[in-house]
Amino acid sequence: MKKVLIIMSRRTGHGHKSGANAITKKLEPLGYEVKQLDAFPLMGRAGVWAEYSYVELTIKHPLWYDLSYKLGYYFPALIHAYLYGKIHKNLLKKIQEYNPDLIITVHSMFTQVISKTLRKNNLNIPFYGAVIDLVDPPRLWFDKAMDYCFVPTEDVKADFLKRGYDEKKITVYGFPVRDDIKVRETPKTIKDKINILLVNPSVNLEKNIEFVTEVAKIENASVKMVCGKDEALLNKMNELQKDGKLPNNVQVFGFVTNMNELLDEAHILLTKAGPNMMIEAVNSKTIVVVTGHIKGQENRNHEYITKNNLGIQCENPKVIYKKLKELIETKKLDEYLNNLQKFNVPNGAEIVAEYVKNHIK
Repeated sequence: MKKVLIIMSRRTGHGHKSGANAITKKLEPLGYEVKQLDAFPLMGRAGVWAEYSYVELTIKHPLWYDLSYKLGYYFPALIHAYLYGKIHKNLLKKIQEYNPDLIITVHSMFTQVISKTLRKNNLNIPFYGAVIDLVDPPRLWFDKAMDYCFVPTEDVKADFLKRGYDEKKITVYGFPVRDDIKVRETPKTIKDKINILLVNPSVNLEKNIEFVTEVAKIENASVKMVCGKDEALLNKMNELQKDGKLPNNVQVFGFVTNMNELLDEAHILLTKAGPNMMIEAVNSKTIVVVTGHIKGQENRNHEYITKNNLGIQCENPKVIYKKLKELIETKKLDEYLNNLQKFNVPNGAEIVAEYVKNHIK
């Protein structure tokens, strides 16, 4: 049985873990043994701290996080050199213990750490990258030593080609997401009520509350708010609901396992610009309203939605009511729903698995 090692992160954004899971679920039925390796703990205490601090940094100290992101954006060689010094010995040990036939990374930070470790130790193991950044990917991704690279869009492919990447070693694969999202054969229609779903629309607690209360003012709207693992937001929402300070048309959820069902019934999703959530919404043919972003890595992700006419961007809760009213009361709503029905996002995990099947035998 051929072995595949997927380099990922468990706590620096949902997309890395979700992408690794999606690829794993497509490879295992084909007879591959798959192991996921979180690379941050390989750095020791510094790596563990960095990974566990990710959420707090992005929420409470966004400017500091933005600064650290820009360091990697403008000085990728410096970051690669630092990471190699911190990781390569532990990474080599893990590779030698598992002895994989293929290594795939879904995280930009570890590209050159992997390729340099393989090269320095004369390990002839194929190395692939699966990019999950929809727009303007981090410069850390651009490692020409990768044997093959899967990118989500033609725009990202163009970025790679501009930097001298061999076109024969790259393919546009969509996005590696779970495949339980219901794909509709006809556009969604609105009957008695318009269903609006909010999934962590902002990294700011007060903004999240304001978004919910403003959206709830929409006439004939059924509003559902998913707080996920944000316990502070969930506790505050439950407190407001208990005190009668939330409108009656609002339902509050914590972490859910039926996101596919919630998206299937929703007409509009309000969410920050995380690629995984946006793509799941697009797959479910749900209009996306991008209401926030993590400074640095998600700055331009909204362009994927707005340029393809799949929704809008509105990060100001004070005007969200007006924006949604305009959307609902004009032909724009039906236009977006029809565009979504025609728009196809390839299942990236399937494309990766098919390529692996044909090349790692």
